[in-house]
Amino acid sequence: MSTKTPMISDGIERSTRPLSPSAAPLKWARILLLCIQESRAAVQAIFLMRFLLAATAGTASTTFYLTLPPALFGGAGVWLLAVLSVYLFNGVMDVDEDRANGSTRPIGRGALSPTDARRTAQVTAAAALAGGAWIGPAMLTATGCMLLLGFLYSAPGIALKTSTPGTMATVIGSGALTYAAGIVCSGSPVPPSLIAFCTAMCLWMGLVGAVSKDFSDADGDARHGRRNWTVLWGYARTAAVVSLSAVAVGAGLLLSALVLSSPWLLVPGLVLLTGALALATAALTGRSDDSRSRRRLPYRVFMVTQYAAHLAAFAQPIG
Repeated sequence: MSTKTPMISDGIERSTRPLSPSAAPLKWARILLLCIQESRAAVQAIFLMRFLLAATAGTASTTFYLTLPPALFGGAGVWLLAVLSVYLFNGVMDVDEDRANGSTRPIGRGALSPTDARRTAQVTAAAALAGGAWIGPAMLTATGCMLLLGFLYSAPGIALKTSTPGTMATVIGSGALTYAAGIVCSGSPVPPSLIAFCTAMCLWMGLVGAVSKDFSDADGDARHGRRNWTVLWGYARTAAVVSLSAVAVGAGLLLSALVLSSPWLLVPGLVLLTGALALATAALTGRSDDSRSRRRLPYRVFMVTQYAAHLAAFAQPIG
């Protein structure tokens, strides 16, 4: 007879037999890996790119990138811990919607318990605040604001995530805080071209990404009380708004390059406008009864475009 008694808690099986000392580290390593998966590696990577771009703008030297000051690495680590905490807390709060929408992330599929995710979110938040305090008051303030914004986005009774304007404000705020944290850690001057690029990318996140992400999840969102534009207006109308916003942001960055006489913004601007046109095509040719994967295509274009725009900015000084 087996010595294990299966128990179902938060969608995963557990054993009543105490873990051996050698098994405990493996258990926590597995939980940490699942937490990283839950917080979406692609999202973590773009937050890191935003932070480093703001911290290193104006320098395209490979030697410089390979010899970044230790404080900058420390700041990047603090920021990733804060982002990890925010996204884990969001995953815990979104478990019902994620399961209704068929999410394959660890919490949604039952591989990671909400309890373990919540505890990890608390630990990483504390570590981020401690690291921010070590770097300095400005970084501590930025880190605290990031964690607070994440809490307001997901917390029951507040939940900015339930409406599109609330989501937009959160996404734009988190982007602006990320760029600001990078600038704080670098201590370098802030050229107008960097401000223009960061502003355009914040608008890209808020006006485009924050809306297009809902295309694939409208059914589950409606059942759980969310009132985003896709639920309220329908797919076609929301897709038209997203498409217009995307093209306007891309064209705006190109116009900024001309107004500021900044040739360094031309390539990122062209990348952003090209991505905007591709996203508009994907959104306007989609339908509400398409497969979930097809309805998610505009959001995937959004993600690829912001990666490409940041890489283009990294390849040359934009200061």
